[in-house]
Amino acid sequence: MNPNSSRRRPKRYITAAIAMALCLSTALAGSYVTPLQKVSARSLSEIQSDKNAIQSQLDDVNDKISDLQGKIDAEQQLQDELTTQIELYRDQIALMDEQIDALEQQIEDKNNEIDQLEGNIDQLEEDIAAKQVEIDDTYELFKTRMVALYQAGETSSLAMLLSSDSFSDFVTNIQLMQAVSESDEQLVETLRTQKEEQEVQKQAVEEYKVEVEAALEQIESDEEAIILQREEKQVAQSDLQVAYSQSKTAQEDLEALQAQYENDLDSMLAEEAAVENELQEFYAEQARQQAAAQQQQSSSSSSSSSSTTTVVNTGDLSFRWPLPGYSYISSPFGSRWGGWHTGIDISGGGVYGAPIVAAEAGTVILATSHYSYGNYVIVDHGGGYTTLYAHMSSIGCSVGDYVSKGQTIGYVGSTGNSTGPHLHFEVRVNGSAQNPVNYVSA
Repeated sequence: MNPNSSRRRPKRYITAAIAMALCLSTALAGSYVTPLQKVSARSLSEIQSDKNAIQSQLDDVNDKISDLQGKIDAEQQLQDELTTQIELYRDQIALMDEQIDALEQQIEDKNNEIDQLEGNIDQLEEDIAAKQVEIDDTYELFKTRMVALYQAGETSSLAMLLSSDSFSDFVTNIQLMQAVSESDEQLVETLRTQKEEQEVQKQAVEEYKVEVEAALEQIESDEEAIILQREEKQVAQSDLQVAYSQSKTAQEDLEALQAQYENDLDSMLAEEAAVENELQEFYAEQARQQAAAQQQQSSSSSSSSSSTTTVVNTGDLSFRWPLPGYSYISSPFGSRWGGWHTGIDISGGGVYGAPIVAAEAGTVILATSHYSYGNYVIVDHGGGYTTLYAHMSSIGCSVGDYVSKGQTIGYVGSTGNSTGPHLHFEVRVNGSAQNPVNYVSA
């Protein structure tokens, strides 16, 4: 670009150029239409408005599709997490079932052991009772003999002597009586010893039975606790399954809505392409008419060449950054959401109200408001070059104004279809959107 592009023709020459162009158009008997006049059934403003409306709808639909996809992904992530939790609860419940089975087996073993101990205790009690009867019988017999011997005294011994055939028999009888007495006494003592041993065994069995019963109570308590935990896990698992089902339903609803928006997106993309084609035809026709007008003017008057254009020559163009002090591009030029972003979005902290300047000198051919672009301006720089500035809080120029490079033409806002204060800036060559960063830099 030519660094001397800042040189501009005085405004009086511009006025003269316009007058000359009008005279020539009259002389051509309607064969020439000025760039600001209609060249087709619809004007540039109407076509651009339609294109902006479609782009706004595309942005809206793609935002919704993106938002829905995010929600679908979130639901899927939730379902994955719920599935993991459900499986963990299932594993925990399975382990608890194993614990309960093991505890029930222990309870059965302890009950069998207690039954056996109770049988042993009953048997010992019977043995002790029988032994007590035997002791009592033997002891009664022993007492009877002892009483008889005591009562007989020496008479009994004399009678035994007289009844004996010999002294030897007498001694033998005396020994037998003593032996019987000693045997009875020893028997009683033995029976008492056996009874005491049985009572010790019974005491030991009873004490062990108490321990087994205590262990049984602990096992039953553990089982009750595990059963309660298992029930809680089952309730939690059931709640998770309900949440999973709800999430799955929500995901299906979101996917259906997303499919609907995607269908709408396809139709809007087709409509956008149709409007873009119409816009291209408009610019092409405008370029042809401008070329014809310039050729006619050149042949009619040698002096008209100095006043046929209201903007600088194409070779002198040197675009500047349209938003001084702000360089962040929040949305670049190019493919976006299945469509095409025809410009760049420039934003930054405190950008609201910042002055927007003309990237080059030119004539304002559109300064209006639109529901999508909000307040926006289009400047024609000649040679097929135009720039567009959208979402202004207010417009600082009017249609037909000649603006110099760097002149304030409006202020940053968030009008139209905008999620926040920023400048939407476009560069077009013969109606075709170009990447602005190839023409300007911060």
